[in-house]
Amino acid sequence: MPPRGPRPVLSSITLISSPYHVGLRASPIHRSRISEGPDYIKSAGLVSLLQTYHVPVHQIDIPPVADDFEGEIGRTFELLRRVSGAVTHARNQSSFPIVLAGNCCTSVGVAAGLWGSSDLRGTAADDDDDGDALGCVWFDAHDDYNVPDTVVSGYFDSQGIAMMAGECWKALLDTVPGFRPTRLRRVIHCGMRDVNDLERSRVEAADMAVVWGDAARKVDFEAGLRHELHRVFGSDSEAATLIHLDVDSLDCSLGKANQFACSGGLLEEELLGCMAAITERTKPLAFTIASFDPLCDTDDSAQRLAAAVIQAVGKVLSGLRSAGVLATH
Repeated sequence: MPPRGPRPVLSSITLISSPYHVGLRASPIHRSRISEGPDYIKSAGLVSLLQTYHVPVHQIDIPPVADDFEGEIGRTFELLRRVSGAVTHARNQSSFPIVLAGNCCTSVGVAAGLWGSSDLRGTAADDDDDGDALGCVWFDAHDDYNVPDTVVSGYFDSQGIAMMAGECWKALLDTVPGFRPTRLRRVIHCGMRDVNDLERSRVEAADMAVVWGDAARKVDFEAGLRHELHRVFGSDSEAATLIHLDVDSLDCSLGKANQFACSGGLLEEELLGCMAAITERTKPLAFTIASFDPLCDTDDSAQRLAAAVIQAVGKVLSGLRSAGVLATH
């Protein structure tokens, strides 16, 4: 693919909060607490960090879904529609969207919003080159590449990458504004390690780059990611990407990000090195943070995890500013 022209300068940051798990917030009845993650990260210092960049910071809260949407699937897709609209609006206003989510399939809506924005809207869906206009670097302990025919847990949120690639839930995906499949050959998954045999075999057969985590040996995540960034994006330093950070991509020695946290993941400095690599080799259009339960471990652990996430955001924003993509004032 030939290198693209320089990206327009962004004049603001938009913080979009979608604090839901399967379309609901935590309550005495609905006990999953990853919907508490967005508010915790904001209060832990994210908003203060964004203000240090001396550009306007807009905050948008995606409102709760009314009861007339059927079940977790209906509620979740309505939230994806709303997130897509918010992301498109932000990009069209020359603003960098940072999306704080409960569920990680929220990035399906973020990707759709990017496809529908002025950044990518002119690309042709049936053209091999332009169909590759959006890439994704997805940090997660889990594959998120299940489809309804393979998931045995019933966990809807385990299908995010398959949904983003247009491999399942196709009729409902067509209702999400801007949605176009993001090709797996433009996806790099970093930190995957907690998978069963079927999930591993599906990932290995897919056209998706993976930097595997490993509980039994130390992995150089930054070196692995830099290798895959070069292989996937080549010399196109203007390649558009979506960064997805599932907090359980971090090693559980830092704390339990959620009930699925496990060993073999990234440490703080490794995460920062990976973020620097992404902004050096590509141009991120949006950043999603998901799947953080601040009540899953002790307060100190939650604070440490939130601090690592906030530093990662700062590394990306600083990289965009150094590249001339984020305005200086």
